[in-house]
Amino acid sequence: MRTRFDIGEIIRCHGGEFLGRHNVVAPVRRAFTHMAQCRTSALGGHVEVCPECGDMHISYNSCRDRHCPKCQNKEREEWINCRREEIVPVKYFHVVFTLPACLHPVAMAHQAIFYDCMFKAAWATIKAFAGDEGLLTGMTSILHTWGSNLFYHPHIHCIVPGGGIDKRGVWHHLKGCKHSDFLFPVAAMSSKFRGRFMSLLTRRLKEDGIVIDQDIRKQCFSKAWVINSKPPAKGVNQVLEYIGRYAYRVAITNSRIVDVTGSQISYDYKMYRKEGKHGVMTMEIDSFLNFLSQHILPDRFVRIRHYGFLSPCNREILRSIQQQLRVPPVPKVRKKKSYLDICIERGWDIGICKDCNCQRIITRIIKPAPRAPPFKLWRLVK
Repeated sequence: MRTRFDIGEIIRCHGGEFLGRHNVVAPVRRAFTHMAQCRTSALGGHVEVCPECGDMHISYNSCRDRHCPKCQNKEREEWINCRREEIVPVKYFHVVFTLPACLHPVAMAHQAIFYDCMFKAAWATIKAFAGDEGLLTGMTSILHTWGSNLFYHPHIHCIVPGGGIDKRGVWHHLKGCKHSDFLFPVAAMSSKFRGRFMSLLTRRLKEDGIVIDQDIRKQCFSKAWVINSKPPAKGVNQVLEYIGRYAYRVAITNSRIVDVTGSQISYDYKMYRKEGKHGVMTMEIDSFLNFLSQHILPDRFVRIRHYGFLSPCNREILRSIQQQLRVPPVPKVRKKKSYLDICIERGWDIGICKDCNCQRIITRIIKPAPRAPPFKLWRLVK
């Protein structure tokens, strides 16, 4: 469904001025270019015609950038289908690891190292608490760098099953999960996570000759870090919907944009400190694009990771667990569904004439707009 306002259109109108005014890194320039070109003639497309009424429709290609709000549906559905095969019939807990604001300058300056340490520290914390019960559990973790208000707020969403395997490979429920909705003590997890993360980050930065400022370090250890452990979702479908909601979410969607004027933008956000009530944030478009650029991840950075028996290298262990719990095991060879098959399953009317309800026929392919050669080649040709 088309929305009234489009982030791609905002970047097309104001992105050039923003990039000219600010010195941004290459991943931000590429992501902004992709979102500006998404579903426009610049990327090409095709012409569809209804064989019954002759209605013609032009569809332009998507950019497929992971930061684009219009390009996540297919990837999200494919990802959920893969996770559906890995589900075990136990309770799943949603754990959120958050860092204090005093570390945000360090995160912005060393994003890849900082985010990687967040993942490793989160898994080390979960693994340690499960290991205290002699079990190896699993974890699916997803990195988000934004709050609902679009401000910089790096945190990791983790989906943790309420059980694990012992050294013999036998499945056991975690003590607090079998008869109640309790995973691990939050205060103890907070202390463990803080120690593991600061140790990892200090060592990784030291390898590059960087030392964390002592004032920042004192602030980090003077307060308890916020870790939120939510009760489990009930039922397989609820778990999958819960996971999918976070897996391919972007910083802001087109539907949240309320109004765009000449130089200002207004968007909806949730105020978590006011019991989840919604408010409207208004700011200059230049500031909006600046906030948006903070959530562009480094190139090739993996923002969804699996650990323990949910790791891709532990498929045989996962199959053994599923056989113990009497559910179909993960297939050894996965069949990838086409986008058309996904659309049919979800009931999305792709390529269907709204008047005749019949499939349109592609009659012409629109080629993408020609691109300029790379700078070095352009100099040689000229």
